[in-house]
Amino acid sequence: MAAWRNGRWALAVAACAAAALLPGCKGGGEGKPGDQVIHVTRNIGGRAGFQKHWDAWKAAFEKKNPGWKMELTDLGNADGAEYYKSRIATDDLPEIVMTWQLTKMLADAGKLQPLDDAYYTRIGLPLPTAYQGKRYTSQGGTQIQGIAVNKAMWARAGITQPPATWDEFVADLRAIKAKGMRPVVFGSKEWSASMPLCYAIATNLFYDPPKAGQPSWTILRDQGKAKFATDPTMRKVMENVVAFVGEFVDKGAGSDGYNEEQRDFYGGKGATWLMGCWLGGDIEANKVNFDIEYWPIPSMTGKAPAYLMTSGIPSGWAITTTAKGPKLAKARDALELFWDPQVFQLFLNGESQFGTATKVAATKPQSSWAPAQKLFDNMDANMRKYRLTPGYHLALDDLPPMSFVQSAQAVVQEIVSGTKDVDKLLKMLDDDWDAARKGM
Repeated sequence: MAAWRNGRWALAVAACAAAALLPGCKGGGEGKPGDQVIHVTRNIGGRAGFQKHWDAWKAAFEKKNPGWKMELTDLGNADGAEYYKSRIATDDLPEIVMTWQLTKMLADAGKLQPLDDAYYTRIGLPLPTAYQGKRYTSQGGTQIQGIAVNKAMWARAGITQPPATWDEFVADLRAIKAKGMRPVVFGSKEWSASMPLCYAIATNLFYDPPKAGQPSWTILRDQGKAKFATDPTMRKVMENVVAFVGEFVDKGAGSDGYNEEQRDFYGGKGATWLMGCWLGGDIEANKVNFDIEYWPIPSMTGKAPAYLMTSGIPSGWAITTTAKGPKLAKARDALELFWDPQVFQLFLNGESQFGTATKVAATKPQSSWAPAQKLFDNMDANMRKYRLTPGYHLALDDLPPMSFVQSAQAVVQEIVSGTKDVDKLLKMLDDDWDAARKGM
C-alpha cells in the first residue's frame, strides 16, 4: 500500500508539472506591458456542457473589454487540489479559479480576494456564510448529487420508482442483472471511483445537519471521540460498499474512469450511474436519445432517501491575489459578466444547476434536446419531492480533510483490486484523516 501511495503522489506531481506547461496556465499579476489576459481555471472541468458556457463567458468579456482576453486552463478529469497547491507554492495562481471545496485552502493561504456584500445584493444572491469575516465566492446555483437511471432499462426489470432503502436498491440492481443488463457503470481509475463510498458516508454518517450546540461527526473525529474503525454505522457502510463493488462492478473497472463511465451510460450500456447532477449538461452535446431520471440516494440507516446538496458551503468562482492593478478590475468585471442572463443560462444548462439569484432572469437549465429537458424537469420535480441534505458539506470550518475524496477513491480502488478486509479499509480512512490533519 505504501508503494501504491507513493506512486499516486508521483503521478499527482507529474500531472501538476504537465499542467504548468499548458497554455493559459501562467498567472500574471499586473503582468508585463501588453499582458491583457485574465486566466481562468476550474476544478475537474472540460466537459462539453461547460464548454458552451465558457465560450459565451469569454465572448461577453472580450466584447466589453477590447484588447483583453480570457484564457482557460482545462484540468480535464484531474483533481484540481494538487494543481492549486502547486500554484500557491509558486505564487502563480490564475486570476479566477473555481473553488468548490477548496475555498478554505485558498483562503487560509491568503490567496483569495474578498467580495463586498454589494456584489451579492446586485444580483439577488443570498449572502454566503462568511469565513473569518470575509466572503470570497461567486456562487452559481443549487448542485445536487444522486443516482442517474436509464428509465427504460429499469422499467424492463419492473422498477419505475426510486428505491426507498439501500437493501431495496441492491435488490433492484440484482433484478436488472437477472434480465441480462449491466446494472451499474463504474470506473475506478479516477476521482469518480470515490462516489459510492462518499455517497454512503455523506448520507448515513452525516445525513442530518447537527443541531445547535451538537458537533458534527467531523468535529467528533477531530476531537478523537469518533473513528471510522469503531463507528458501527461506518462499519455497515463499508460492508455494504464492499458487497456493492463485489457484485456489480465489472472486472475491467480498474482501467476505466469518468469518461468511460459517461460513454457507457450515455451509450445505453448500463442502467445506473452514481454521479452528480452535472452529467445532465452533456446529454444534448452527446445526443443521448433515451430518457434518464435522477433519483435520490437510498439510506442504509432507515431514513428517507435524499439528494446530497454540495453547493451549500461557500463555493464557486473566486478572484485570487494574483490579480493586481488593471487585472483586478478586469477580473471583477469578469465575475459580473458571469451573471449576464445568456451567460448564466448556459452555466445552468452545462451544470444542471438551479439558480438562486433573484435578480437574474435565468433560473433553470433548459435544452432543446428532449431527453435533456426531461431530465432537467425530473430533477426539478424530485428536488421538491425528496429531501436535500448537506452531508458533510456543512461549513468551511467544519469539513473533512481536503484530501477526503482522494482517500475514499483509494479505498474503493483497494476494494476493486480484491481487498474485502473491512478493518483494513476502515484503518485506511482513519490513517489518511490523521495524516491530512497533521499536514495542515
